[in-house]
Amino acid sequence: MIEHIEDENFESEKLKTLKQKLLNTDKKASAQTKRLSYLIAQLNVRNNMFAIFLNLFGLWDLQWTYQLEKWKVQHQTLLPQWFDCLREFEAILSLATAFYNNPDWIMPQIVETDKVLAQAAGHPLIDSRKRICNDFSIPTKGHIKLITGSNMAGKSTLLRTVGLNVALANCGAPVCAEQFETPLLQLYSSMRTQDALHESTSSFYAELKRLKFIIEAVDNQENIFFLMDEILKGTNSNDRHTGSKALIKQLIKNKGAGLIATHDLELGQLEASYGGAIENWCMEVEVQDGELIFDYKLKKGVSQSFNATQLMKNMGIKIED
Repeated sequence: MIEHIEDENFESEKLKTLKQKLLNTDKKASAQTKRLSYLIAQLNVRNNMFAIFLNLFGLWDLQWTYQLEKWKVQHQTLLPQWFDCLREFEAILSLATAFYNNPDWIMPQIVETDKVLAQAAGHPLIDSRKRICNDFSIPTKGHIKLITGSNMAGKSTLLRTVGLNVALANCGAPVCAEQFETPLLQLYSSMRTQDALHESTSSFYAELKRLKFIIEAVDNQENIFFLMDEILKGTNSNDRHTGSKALIKQLIKNKGAGLIATHDLELGQLEASYGGAIENWCMEVEVQDGELIFDYKLKKGVSQSFNATQLMKNMGIKIED
């Protein structure tokens, strides 16, 4: 790998600078690493049953250990630089491979405005033949979008779509969209929190600890963008509503911004009291002849469709109409 980089002619100044790290000695880094491999191979001859004669008459182990120590002294400061170079090339190659394998993706624009703007953004890991894309615009200062919807309507996938594309954009990668603009953001999420037996922690307490972590980040840092899925789901409906409402108010007060997916439709009433700082969006489902029809499209407002009862009926639970 090192030799391949040494022999390549790069046009990018970034790659030229990285390559120079491998050429900053009298001999190329590839030649030096081959020398290291040779020294180790010679030292490993001691594992041969006849090596006892080499040691008796030629001090084989001592000689090659001495040569290995000389190599270490000469290259102890250079070797970490070579590994750093390889590490960065691997990262850049991963981003380039993503672009090569997905020619329909685009390079995002990193902007100074406090808003994430996307057109036809989709989940990067869903097959392009099945992927449903959405347009969205999300302020990144003092704004929360509440996403309501039925089970399997696509709320969690939408949160991951936003999060993955923002993460890709922030590290210089292409994104799965037709247009994508974002400022540099620090992403925080509370999704799929689990219990931990070794810590005697319930799933509810694990989620509370995660929410505390996000609250402190919003209080103490800038450019925080959070994604929360079904917050406080591990407690009763009354406590869940009271706690969720208080959390949203606190995040808005501290200029937090992000997406919160929830089944608690009553939280939609907060929109009227916050002058645009809270917005209701939803993902709906239709029931036709006992079958659930999903379009996975983001719409304005609070969800008006319910499918849990139909799902339970489909699974054989007898529910009276």
